[in-house]
Formats: sequence, C-alpha cells, structure tokens
Amino acid sequence: MFAPGQDDVSNIHRRWSFTTFGPSSSKVSYAIWLGCAVAVIIVSHLYHLQAGAEGLVIYLPLGIAALVGSHYLDYLALHGTPVNKLSKVAHVSAFANGLWALTVLLGVAADLVFGKPPDMDYIAAGMLLAVGLRIGIFTSVFGAGTGRAIGVSFIQPLIFLFAFVPPSYHSLATFFSTGLAFGAAFVALGIFWTVLADRAGRPGIKSTFGVLQAFIAAWTENRVDKMEEFTEAKAHDDIVSTKIIRFGGLAAIVLPDVHPGPFSMVGGSNLPYVLYETFNRSALVMHSVSDHSLNIPSKKEVDRYVKELGGRTVVEKGDTCTVPVQIRINNSTSTGIRFGNAAVVMLSLSPKGMEDVPQSVRTELESFGIGLGLLDVLVVDCHNAMGRHLDDSDSNDLVASAKQCLEQLKKQPQHEFNVGFAGQDDVSRMPDLEGELGEAGLAVLVISVNGKDYAIGWADSNNMENRLRDHVVSRVNRSITLLELCSSDTHFTSGKRTREGYFSLGTTSSADDIAEAYIELCAKAAKRATKSTFELATAQSTIKVMGKKQFEDYSRALDKSMSVTKVFVAITVATYIAMLVLS
Repeated sequence: MFAPGQDDVSNIHRRWSFTTFGPSSSKVSYAIWLGCAVAVIIVSHLYHLQAGAEGLVIYLPLGIAALVGSHYLDYLALHGTPVNKLSKVAHVSAFANGLWALTVLLGVAADLVFGKPPDMDYIAAGMLLAVGLRIGIFTSVFGAGTGRAIGVSFIQPLIFLFAFVPPSYHSLATFFSTGLAFGAAFVALGIFWTVLADRAGRPGIKSTFGVLQAFIAAWTENRVDKMEEFTEAKAHDDIVSTKIIRFGGLAAIVLPDVHPGPFSMVGGSNLPYVLYETFNRSALVMHSVSDHSLNIPSKKEVDRYVKELGGRTVVEKGDTCTVPVQIRINNSTSTGIRFGNAAVVMLSLSPKGMEDVPQSVRTELESFGIGLGLLDVLVVDCHNAMGRHLDDSDSNDLVASAKQCLEQLKKQPQHEFNVGFAGQDDVSRMPDLEGELGEAGLAVLVISVNGKDYAIGWADSNNMENRLRDHVVSRVNRSITLLELCSSDTHFTSGKRTREGYFSLGTTSSADDIAEAYIELCAKAAKRATKSTFELATAQSTIKVMGKKQFEDYSRALDKSMSVTKVFVAITVATYIAMLVLS
C-alpha cells in the first residue's frame, strides 16, 4: 500500500535511534569521563595494585591532571578531521573510560569468584579495550585515517595509565601478561571493524563512514556542504509540478509535488518556508501526496526550483467557489472545496494518524475527478497526526470519503467569496513553540462564502500530536468553522534527540495555548476578508530529486554495517568473557 522506497526511509529512520544513545550534553560527557577515571584509579590502587589508600593522595590528582592534559592532545592530534571538537572528544572519552572502569570493577569480581590474586591484567586489558573503542570512533565518526586513528587512540590511555600507576609497576614483566594479550585482541577487533564496516555499503556507497561524517557535520554543526555533495551526486533530474491557487493579491494555497527533506538544513528541508517567503508570507504551503524520493538534494536545486515557478501557466480563473464539504468514514476525513472547475480535497486520518499518503491514492482521486468532469483535483495530505503506513482498510476509507466529497462538490452551486489571511506575526501572545515550528510558524486562511466563514489552519511543523487537531478544531469551532488543521511536514526542525528525530506540534507545548493562537488568527483573518477572485496555475520544473535508489543504497549500507557490527560485538563480548575467566 505504500510507494517503493518508503520502507528504506523507515529503516533509515529506525537507525536514527542509535544517534540518541549516549550523553545528552558535553557536561554529562565530562562528568562520566572524569567519574569513570576516578573509579579506575581508586579500584586499581586499592585492589589490583594493592598500593594502599595513602598513594591516592598523589596519584589521584596526578592521574586526573594527566587525563585533562591529554584531552587537549587528542583534540590537537585530530585537527582537520570533519567533526573534531573538544566536546566530541569528551563523548568518546566518556565511553572509553566507562569500559575501562567496568573492566577493573568486573576484574575484582572475577578474581573473587575464581580465587585469583590481584595483578595488572585487568588494568592493561581495560586500557586496550578503551583504545580499541577509540580507534573505531575516531575512524568512523571523526573521519581520521586508520593509521592516524590508531596513533591518536593510544595517546590519552597511555598517558593516563603511566600517571596513576606507581613507577614500581612500570616494567615489561608487569605488562607482558594474559590481560595484555586479551587487550591486544580488542585493539585488533577495533581495527578490523573499521575496515569492514566502512566498506559494507559498497558498491552503492563507497564509504559508509564518509556519509556518517557528512551527516553528523550537517546535524550537529549545520555544515551541509559534504552531505549535499553526497545527495546531489546520487540524485537525478526529474520533472515535478507545482499547483498554486492565488486569491487576488490576498493569499495563496501552494501544493508542491516535492517533499520537504531529507533532514535539518540539508536540501529542501526548509522548502515550506522558502515558498512561504516567495508568496509574500501569505500562503499555505501544503503537503502534497509525495514521498522522500522527491526530496530536493541541495540548496542550489531549491533555488533552481523556485526560479522555475516564475514560468507557471494559468489554467483557470474565476470569482466563485462552493460551500466546503466534509465527509467522514470511520477514521478518515476528507474536506473539499471547489473553485470554478478545480477542487481542493484535504485528507486526514486524525486522530489515528498515518505516514505519507501513497501516490496510488492521489492517482485514483485525480482520475476520479477528471471522470466527474473536473478540470483538476489538488490532493492535500493534511499530515496532522502521527501513525504508520496506511493499511488496506484505512486506505479504502480514505479514498471512499474523498470520492464522496468530490461527487458532492461537483453538484454544489457556487457563490462569490471573500478571503482573509493571518500569520503568526498577527498573534498578540505567541505560545512557546521553539523546536516544534519552522520559520513560517502558524497561519490561517479564511474563506467567507454564502454568509459563513470557513477557516483552514496551517502550521510549519513536522506533523502534529495525534489529539491536537481535534482539540484545536473543537475549540475554534465555538466561534468559526475550522475545516482542517494541516502541517507543512517541514524537515527544518529535524535532528532532535527523540525516537522520531523531531518534535511534532504539541509535543512539549500546551494544546490550549495552540488553540488560543488559532482562535486569534481565525478572528483576524475573518476580519480582513475581502471580496476575492481565484487563479489556478501550474508550473513544471526540471530539477534534481534524490530518488528511491539513493535511499535504497543508504538503507542497505546501514543494514550491512549493522550486521558487521553485531558480529564484532558478539566476538568482543565472547573475548571479554574469556578474559574474565582466564586472566
């Protein structure tokens, strides 16, 4: 029931959850890094080295000082790598020291269980386990070459080790041990993993790590050049259409057949706002029935797309429209209005929610509308509740409700109408929606026909919480009929540390505050409504789009890299258990 390629996008989205694993801030990273280092020093001195508590007075501050100093050496040694920052080095050190602390602690338990005397084994093994992890991260995330990553990965652990271990233990005899052998195995596993995981995406993706580094630079630093190089190089030219209904000089409904994305600041992710600005900040930029294969890969192509909108062709003009029609069947709601011989139909599955409406639904409705004698049908995906891909039952209900809506619109008489528009700058006290809204904010279009006001609400957001649409509609309908509440599906707000990767409208904000904002917008738009005409225009643009194959390649690379990683994690865990038993 969904377009090919959407499974790949869902798979990539699922992998997003791994990026949220780890410290939430640099402060947390530094706390973990230093706390684990303190644990390593104390446990090593009191148990593994049997050095006594008095030595901690010297070696605890000495070890921490060496750790902090070597932190800056790591940063300098990684100079020039794509995502090198002190905070990111701290993230790596937090994980590495965590493994080292775990090893010396489990070493105590293993010695007690198996009756072994304390020695340097677990200290050395923990250090080299940390080195192996650092090699993997410095290669995959930071973009250091394998040789460079190996050299840098030894800097901090060795300096730290020789700072907190008393000189009497600095002998070859002490370090040549079973623990050292197991540690060497951890380092080797780290090196082999970097080679195999990086090549896992071939032939579609030459370097899996290269894409990962470009993604992280775009996500965390807003440096999109490398990511756009990848996306544009694998994109292809296609012809996309855009349908626009302009209401005199008052407002517009814009329906682009491109999809906002792929994420954050890359490519067409902020396309709704770009179009909002293009149409004088008086437009509802609707979510068309399109999937991620129609993402624009770079800002250069966004500019090309917007420029070609200037060559649009007027299809129909008029000064009448019907009273809106709304049909609900089970979970589905279809809301429509006809301007002259062209109909706009908005599809919603709120509050159940759904993923992007598949192309098959749009094709069927457009053909059905032409069969009724309509000139054109503009199919809008309201995108106003979060959910899964449409199942057969919901898809059938959605199509049936939309067809009934179109049939009724075809029969409805038409009347002269007024149009008014209000945007978020018109709200006297805007609720705090930071992180939930793109730059275009909230807006309302009011159409006054046959003596009654009808409003269409819009938010430049990536979806909405499932109950928000119904809550806002019920509140607003006390004073004016709010037909629908639609989102733009902007990807400008993506990149958040959530399972979805974004905050949908209503996630952290108050539904009542949002409703109050829409009440004020509706009132101001209705007050401004003046007699209007409509003009339906279409534009054909030849631009690059990302296409399905690109997402297939990314998805396959992630799957193969994950498979390689699972194998190496299993081997590492088995080696780790063997170390606890045999060291």
